Amino acid sequence: MTRATHLPGTAMTAPADPKAAAARARASAVRTALVLASIAAVFFFGIIASHLIGGDSVGMTVIGAAVFLFLLLGIGRHLRK
Repeated sequence: MTRATHLPGTAMTAPADPKAAAARARASAVRTALVLASIAAVFFFGIIASHLIGGDSVGMTVIGAAVFLFLLLGIGRHLRK
């Protein structure tokens, strides 16, 4: 056997219930969609905030903080697994 047959999600470890696999795939897609939507919302509101406050540095700070936060959350989530 190769190492690839022991990885999660392969035929050797796939659940017998296709509905459970579909539910897990859907939950994963929903999480991905929520993360992408939140990134878009942070950028959108960051641009609005920078125009209201009137400085380019505010917009760059908001975008930089958002990128840092999402990286921190993403790395932390994968380390937790």
